[in-house]
Formats: sequence, structure tokens, C-alpha cells
Amino acid sequence: MIRMPLLCCAAVLLSSLARGADPADELRVMSFNLRYITHEDTGALAWTARRDQVAELITREHPDLVGLQEALRPMLNDLDQRLAGYIEIGVGREDGKEKGEYSALLVKASRFGVQESGNFWLSDTPEVAGSKSWGNEVVRICTWAKLYDRQTRRSFHFFNTHMDHHSQPSREKGMALILSRISEHAGNEPYILTGDFNARADNPVHSLIAKSALHPTDVWKTLNPDVPENESGTAHDFTGKTDTGRIDYIYTSADFKPLESSILHDAKDGNYPSDHFPLRATLGFPGKGLLDRLK
Repeated sequence: MIRMPLLCCAAVLLSSLARGADPADELRVMSFNLRYITHEDTGALAWTARRDQVAELITREHPDLVGLQEALRPMLNDLDQRLAGYIEIGVGREDGKEKGEYSALLVKASRFGVQESGNFWLSDTPEVAGSKSWGNEVVRICTWAKLYDRQTRRSFHFFNTHMDHHSQPSREKGMALILSRISEHAGNEPYILTGDFNARADNPVHSLIAKSALHPTDVWKTLNPDVPENESGTAHDFTGKTDTGRIDYIYTSADFKPLESSILHDAKDGNYPSDHFPLRATLGFPGKGLLDRLK
């Protein structure tokens, strides 16, 4: 191991501060709707034809955190066999065990310790597994964890959800519940919220978020303010079209500095890993400081 002299370390720290972020304190986050297993998807659209491509994309991007949507237990098992170094957090939304879709979290095991975790259902009875209210056709869930980042020596909360695709009351009341739970669990601590909101940028769901006392930041929009909605679609139905509207999001507290965010349009031989484009963001996350970590 090569040790740097203290004066050299100080110079590196000043340079990092000038950039506004220490690369060692960056977090890479992904939100990825996988498209559930269904008999309607055959050939190249079937999960068995896509699972390697999904795993290869995640491996290439090497995110520290991934919020998954539409992940069934067999799909998570397949990814577990193909991805190394992640802890999975979450339950099936139908029974709170393994039945139904997960809004699972994948967190890098070498970097994070899991201090707490839980799930709540987007309903009038959020602690009741499989519950639904507000006109949503299917059960909806939010999975969360409090993580300790060994790299920055800071704790933060990570929430991930998949909101209803038909019921606007469900989306609005569901988001109000999520914001309330973020406030309850995270308090004044940093947080990240990922998910498929099934809500374009002009949906009232985002007004609720903007007016929240939590003041969340829409990372992609902050970094790509001039990209029109007809070029920023994320749900494309395996067509690769980008004019479908953005419904997948990464929101954060002000503790995180948005550094980069992209909608990933990966295809292999004309085939897409999902009917959604995954969303990636790189965030600056100040920690205890370089000099303190070298003590």
C-alpha cells in the first residue's frame, strides 16, 4: 500500500472541495422496472431471454443501490445467480413473503450495513400485507431501508415503490403516505426515493412532492432541464421509443448533490432488457471527510 504524505492528502482534499464532490463519496443509484414474467411475452421478450441482458447491464453500471420494480421471486433468484455482491431487501406484495411482485432494494454489501428495513402497503391499512385502497386494481407496496455507508460514515434512508397504473387517487394518496413515512423514518437525515410512479411530469403527484416539507430533488430533471418530455420517455413497451413520457424517477434530499443522470437506452441485437428504460444517477454524498478517514 502506498501512503500519501499529509500535505499531499490536504492538496487532494482541497482539489476535491473545489470540484464540489469527492469521487470517493459518490453514490451511483439505479431505478429499474424489470417487466414481470407473463405468458404474453414470448421469444426475445420472455424473461428467460432477457435475464442475462439485465444482469449484464447492472454489472456494467455497477450501481451502489438499485430500486427494482415488477420483480417476481424467480426473477430475483435469477439475478442473485448472475450478480455478485448485493444484499436484497424486500417482500412479495401479495402476502408480505414471496408471493407477487417485489419493489426490492439491491444494496452493495461491501459498502453498506443494513440498520433497519421494512415494507408498507399503499392503502388505508399500510401494515396489512396485501391490502389495497383508493381504487387501485392491484396491490402496491413500498420497501425501505436505513443504510450505514461505510465509505462516508453516514446513514441514510432508501425507499423504492411502484405506484398504481390506473387510479389517480391511489397515486396521490400513495405518494402522500410515502412522503409521510420518509418524514417519520428519516426525519432530518438524508434519503433517496426511487420508483415507477406511473405519473408523467405534469401529474399532480409531482406537485405533492414539490410542495412537501421534505423538498425532494428530481435528479434527472435537475441535470437535464432542457430535454423535452417527448425525448425523455422511460416506459417504451419494448419499442425503444423515447416519446412516451417519463414515469420512472430518482428523488433525493438536499444532502445529495446531483452529479450525473441518464436514461439508459441499451439494446442488444434490437432487443431490450425490459419494457422500461432504467434510470441512473450519480450523487455526491459528503461524509466525514478525507482527512478524517485517513486518521
